[in-house]
Amino acid sequence: MNQQQTHSFAQRNKQNYLRAKDAYNARDLDACIAYYAPDHQIMSKPMPRGREHIRKFFEESFATWPDIRIVVENALAEDDWVMGRSITTATHSSTVMGVPATHKTIETTFWDLHRFDREGLIIQTWNLMDGLSMMSQLGLMPSR
Repeated sequence: MNQQQTHSFAQRNKQNYLRAKDAYNARDLDACIAYYAPDHQIMSKPMPRGREHIRKFFEESFATWPDIRIVVENALAEDDWVMGRSITTATHSSTVMGVPATHKTIETTFWDLHRFDREGLIIQTWNLMDGLSMMSQLGLMPSR
């Protein structure tokens, strides 16, 4: 594969990443999941392969944070990798980490790294969330 093709695939993967986030925000799980390979695997919390695991993760997110919204601040693509830094906002409307709902808006940063296959589908995902910020906003630790 030449350099131009590699760049073209990287840009396609970045667009697919952004489209998956748009579908997530629209609560269109079928459209969102379509950007994931049938044998997708969550790597940050090792799980078996299969789209059903990422779907379950998204469904649980919506159940816990019904108004969750993701805004991608940065997305970088190289070869078969896309890395994103996003800001997530949601209303604390159910018990989280043992803390009853406060109905406050929680905002936190998360990073995700995705590896894509040749067809432009996400094959592996790693996620990292700013848990300390979330815990602070939930009142589980003193804020600075």
